[in-house]
Amino acid sequence: MSGEIIRGEKVPANPIPERQYERFKYKLEEVSGKNVERNMMIFYLNVATGYRLQDIVCLTIGEIKEALDNEEFCIQEQKQYKSWLKHIKKNPNSRRKPPKKRKALIKPMLKKLLKAYVKGKSKSEYAFKSTTGKDYIKAKSYSNILSRVGKELGIENISGHSLRKTYATRIYEITRDLEKVRKALGHKSIETTKQYLGIEAEVREEAASIADEKL
Repeated sequence: MSGEIIRGEKVPANPIPERQYERFKYKLEEVSGKNVERNMMIFYLNVATGYRLQDIVCLTIGEIKEALDNEEFCIQEQKQYKSWLKHIKKNPNSRRKPPKKRKALIKPMLKKLLKAYVKGKSKSEYAFKSTTGKDYIKAKSYSNILSRVGKELGIENISGHSLRKTYATRIYEITRDLEKVRKALGHKSIETTKQYLGIEAEVREEAASIADEKL
């Protein structure tokens, strides 16, 4: 879910450019049809919390209501948990503890949107139902919707992971603090965060341009 596959290679997903953020939202509303409420809520929740798409689409109304009561989400992220399970299976005697749940505060604007979304809905139902109404929309299906919007707006490499990347990019551009971004994303190392944001590639490009200008 981190990007498109081109000729066997995974291309990292791009964040939504800030200058096109509003246009992206309007276009997403336009292409969503009868699923506009669902699609926009997933979008806002993803951009506001930085969770991976796969950890959001499966939420129930009850889980969202509980988060609202606590004023924060507390989610066991599937990617880290599956990695831990794989390690334990290979190393039965390992003392490695399961990954901690990642928390994300619910601020006023998101709180308002979530309250309106869950109003009148049963706690037991999935918050983001598929078109059949029997299950939740799969991350891949929602990613395809975002990719379509990106292509219609001429934005390359937009996928479900673009929303998490938009979240991270905004934090970095405002704070310029990699440690804050690392903690917000739940990364284990700064190096992972640098690669995620594409900072190393950005530095190499800048260095090459400076050197080239001096030739």
